[in-house]
Amino acid sequence: MGRDKHKVSAHRMLFCMGSRTQGGSMIRSFIVGVLPVWAFIAAAALFAACAIKPALTISDDDNGSKIEIDRGDILAVKLSAQLGTGYGWKVITRNRILVLKGVPEQVSRVDQKPGGMDYQTFKFKAMEKGEEVLNLNYIEAWKDEAKPLKEFGITVIVK
Repeated sequence: MGRDKHKVSAHRMLFCMGSRTQGGSMIRSFIVGVLPVWAFIAAAALFAACAIKPALTISDDDNGSKIEIDRGDILAVKLSAQLGTGYGWKVITRNRILVLKGVPEQVSRVDQKPGGMDYQTFKFKAMEKGEEVLNLNYIEAWKDEAKPLKEFGITVIVK
């Protein structure tokens, strides 16, 4: 019985230390002062991540259309291609309004059979306000004067 009484007193003493001693004040200060700041920072980071505008993606179906985007936006042009044939899309028009970012991404379906349809995605950043006709040709890349098998063009207005 004496031993059990001693255990209860020790637990009571440890519990009370957090609220009566100087160490308890430090813990309470941390919980009240620092923890909310970190929670605010985490919430702000989450909000900022959600605020990033995704790229506007256009495809073969948008050929000949006119689109409007804001300065600083990313425009992704995703076009179908049979890359195994030697044909691929090439950007024909370039100016300072839309700037190509990196190299085109080439994607094949996982279940695709040889000779199946792939996709090439070109990403452009809208650098300046204005209007541009963006043209891409589906050509055999190794031929200098190759006539395009397909053509793709859209008018892009940057606001």
